[in-house]
Amino acid sequence: MNNVQVNKFRDHTPVLPTSSERVVASLGRALVVGIFALIAFFLAQLAIEHFRNPGRFPIRSVVVEGVYQFADKDVMRDRVMTQASRGFFNLDIENIQRNVEQLPWVKNAYVRRVWPESITVHVEEHKPIARWGDKSLVTAGFKLFSPPELGGAQEPELQELIDGLPVLYSPERRHVPLIKLLNQTRSMLDAVEAPLEGMVEDERRSLTLHLKNDVKVVIGHREVEKRIKRFSEIFRPYVAPVYDDIAKVDMRYTNGFAMARKSTVSENLRVQ
Repeated sequence: MNNVQVNKFRDHTPVLPTSSERVVASLGRALVVGIFALIAFFLAQLAIEHFRNPGRFPIRSVVVEGVYQFADKDVMRDRVMTQASRGFFNLDIENIQRNVEQLPWVKNAYVRRVWPESITVHVEEHKPIARWGDKSLVTAGFKLFSPPELGGAQEPELQELIDGLPVLYSPERRHVPLIKLLNQTRSMLDAVEAPLEGMVEDERRSLTLHLKNDVKVVIGHREVEKRIKRFSEIFRPYVAPVYDDIAKVDMRYTNGFAMARKSTVSENLRVQ
């Protein structure tokens, strides 16, 4: 009997899951991920509601910082506290900043939260360089603003500031060109020690300079810079020696000027 040798081979090829099994596994994983996402979303919502509850994180203090002299700290604090009831995390910082910057003396306001219960407001104050009429002030940046206290009695510090400012005015509110002209004029008149206190335009834009002791210098509406320069040239030789007796100087002449003195009839002088 012949021996028959049977060779047995083992098949090591892995058995892959069927397509239906893969679908079930994918759905299972997606379901698990979805459940965890829902749980995370639910917990996040609980956390948000917890932190947004105004009663849990109330604002207890407002700190006002910066170098300011006339801005009212109490009014600024009240503007901020109108929103403090919303709680630390519900504050509208931009709205608070706008409310503070609407106050007359405030140039810029920077608002930030300070954990856990404070708001800090850093304030920059307007620096006026001139008065605009009786009730307004104007800054070097051409900002016109009207503090309510200018309409009545002023504190000594504010009165001192106002008394030291030149006065500008124009019915057309031309504060920008007048500030520029003031800067040019003041440098020329300071050089000859002419005591400029302000400049005013009328409805025709005719300019008049106001000097100390109520001396008026009529410039007119034509060749304004040229006439101001000519006045600076005649001030020392003609005006300064009799300054205390001067009422008005009229520069609306082509080659000269007219000078009205308090004690005599107006005199016409010519400057070649």
